[in-house]
Amino acid sequence: MEAAIHQTCPTVYADQLESPITYDEILMALRAGARHKAPGIDGLGLEFYTENWDTIKSDLKDLLNRMFLHNQVSTQQKHGIVVFLPKSNGDPTPDGYLPITLLTTEYKLLSRIMARRLRPIMEEHLRSSQFCAVPGNTILDAVATVRDAITYAENTETPLCMLTLDFEGTFDRISHHYLFHIFRRYGISHWFIEQIRNLYDGATASIQINGTLKGHNPSTAR
Repeated sequence: MEAAIHQTCPTVYADQLESPITYDEILMALRAGARHKAPGIDGLGLEFYTENWDTIKSDLKDLLNRMFLHNQVSTQQKHGIVVFLPKSNGDPTPDGYLPITLLTTEYKLLSRIMARRLRPIMEEHLRSSQFCAVPGNTILDAVATVRDAITYAENTETPLCMLTLDFEGTFDRISHHYLFHIFRRYGISHWFIEQIRNLYDGATASIQINGTLKGHNPSTAR
């Protein structure tokens, strides 16, 4: 892997990644969020922030910069509520339910802003054959590439073998240590990587069962 990735100086993206969060970045993150979604443990959904933007924008900017620049992400902000949605197949077993985690809006806003800052850097490093998470590329491009390869093989009578791999729960199975190592090779600074790590370290969750929360309660944590 180290031989395949050209290492970039860790200071080349510092200004792009480490500057204070701006009002424009917050507004773009708010507009990118889906409406009418269940809120996190504090009960404040996206609509609260958008409807009261003129009143709270200064406080929200200060809050997000404290979270980002000074690692002041509270226990409650890192706490998720896991709810289970039934799938359409009607399966009554645990496999028939889709678990989703409800997070506080400010936590999601910070994550969205950091991801948006990383996006143009990833464009520089990811290959054109990468379709997932690359702006301008869609899964339809991948389908078209497969179709074109098959057509070419048929027309030229070229032997062709195609292999499809699907990693179930990929994000849950990939080592964060490995991901951070790749970030360093891409030139992402140690400081920014630590801000990403801080979003995950010490994260907790409660499970909602019949309207009742079970498990860790951040309001009683010391």
